[in-house]
Amino acid sequence: MNFLHIALTLLILSAFGSLIRVIIGPTVWDRLLGIGLAASKVTLAVVVVAVSVPESYLLDLAMLFSILGFLVTVLLSRYIERRGRG
Repeated sequence: MNFLHIALTLLILSAFGSLIRVIIGPTVWDRLLGIGLAASKVTLAVVVVAVSVPESYLLDLAMLFSILGFLVTVLLSRYIERRGRG
């Protein structure tokens, strides 16, 4: 049980680190990469919680976070790419 708490703490700290990358990223693409990384860290944190607490809906929630993180990354990259074309 102690290992899961350490893993969850490290995942939360790394998610905050990637959010800091979103705030200070020098380019738009660095910010987009930080958003995708934060979404994957939140997904992993939910999976760690699902392992420690035997609830099946948490894995569904992790899958939802994963899909939403992917969609946000794809939609934002398409928006950034087409913004320069008018």
